[in-house]
Amino acid sequence: MRNKTTAFFVTACLLLSAIASAQVETTVTRKKALLGVTNPQVQGNRILVGDDSNVSVTDVVLLEVRSDYKFQRVKARVSGNRVEPEKLADNVYLFAGAGSYVVEVTVFDPDKGIDDAEIKFDIGGKPTPPKPPEPTPDPEPQPEVVPNDYGVGLLTFTETPDDTANATKFAAAYRAAAGQLFGTGGTLRSIDKILSDLQATVAGRQCADLAKCEQWGKWKTKLDAAMKVKS
Repeated sequence: MRNKTTAFFVTACLLLSAIASAQVETTVTRKKALLGVTNPQVQGNRILVGDDSNVSVTDVVLLEVRSDYKFQRVKARVSGNRVEPEKLADNVYLFAGAGSYVVEVTVFDPDKGIDDAEIKFDIGGKPTPPKPPEPTPDPEPQPEVVPNDYGVGLLTFTETPDDTANATKFAAAYRAAAGQLFGTGGTLRSIDKILSDLQATVAGRQCADLAKCEQWGKWKTKLDAAMKVKS
């Protein structure tokens, strides 16, 4: 009886010793992965890809599990959601996609028992919070909603030729003329003198396009007519 007890005790101690000393080792390696490539070829330190490739680079993690146990199981969660890693070899797993990962590795052997390990890592850093929507700018007021007695604003808006250089020149001339009616800048002039100078400014226009020059003449005629409605 004593021999049986001794043998049982020795067997139990050996089994417990094996379980206590057994370990599952893991290695996390960070890599870059090329996506969207066709016909990749390695030439020295270059990777040649097909002309129709739409290449992008993403972060990935390789997890290697080392153990002398017969069976192993890998379960993973990213940001709380269950994911299935891509198995590259018997003991190498690929993880891709931004997020915080928690990986549980469990190994089992009928002779050695069970061992497990938990690995945590992040891919792509912390998720970037979505950008708040940009405020919608107020629409620019249309000339027709600007009150005036002569309809000058609407007329100049709709009749102005597509000629930026002359439009800028004439706008500056009319702006200065409006100030001269009230002595802005120390210059006070009569309405007749101002209109005469404006007439000379428009008449002396230079255009690369003859059609635009003719359109400026029609614009001036209509503008003068609008300004004389209540004169």
